[in-house]
Amino acid sequence: MMTHEEPTDHEAWLRHGVLVLEDLDQPREWLVDLIRSLWPVHVDEATTLEGARSLLRVRQYGLAVVDWTLPDGPAGGLIAEIARCWPKTLVVVSTIHDDDEKVFAALRAGAQGYILKSQSEARVKSQLMGLGRGEPALSPSIAQKVLAHFRQPAVAPTDAGDELSAREVDVLRLVSKGYRNAEAAQLLGLSPQTVGSYVKAIYRKLGISNRAEAAIEATRLGLTR
Repeated sequence: MMTHEEPTDHEAWLRHGVLVLEDLDQPREWLVDLIRSLWPVHVDEATTLEGARSLLRVRQYGLAVVDWTLPDGPAGGLIAEIARCWPKTLVVVSTIHDDDEKVFAALRAGAQGYILKSQSEARVKSQLMGLGRGEPALSPSIAQKVLAHFRQPAVAPTDAGDELSAREVDVLRLVSKGYRNAEAAQLLGLSPQTVGSYVKAIYRKLGISNRAEAAIEATRLGLTR
């Protein structure tokens, strides 16, 4: 017989319900059933970014569990929007993607967790339950990425003695991988105009004038690992 755990004082946000954003039927149903097995909570489902936005306009959720790659784009912009407009809503990314760009784009946009669908159900449950204790919901491999990231220098020195800011390093990584300004903006939760300003600053500091040179400089600075 299935039993539910009542929300604790630390889990009061669950009383506002949960939004699950996932376009594939099987993983969406799996997530919904898993969440309902943990708490007696209202769960709404969406399959697109626009569908999620429509639900957010009429209800504030305590928790949003979102896939990263949706039919109408990556979830970075939506995560940043939730963090800005509904700051009390916790956001956890549930995805198959574990590459650095997506992980750090999601966390910078405002996600409080990043869990991989490839994990066992028991492990995903444990990570979601940790939210009620104030613990970030991070898969072990993602937590290792975060630790490794902070072991790296915060800035990248240039030959001219100038330094790139941490955000400029983020933009340079994406530009060197072929992302356009609009795509980089969505991944980082910024506007395309802001990314354009960062690109100009990067070009000035590195003494370069195009994206091919940016890719070469990113490799030289060890930013493409």
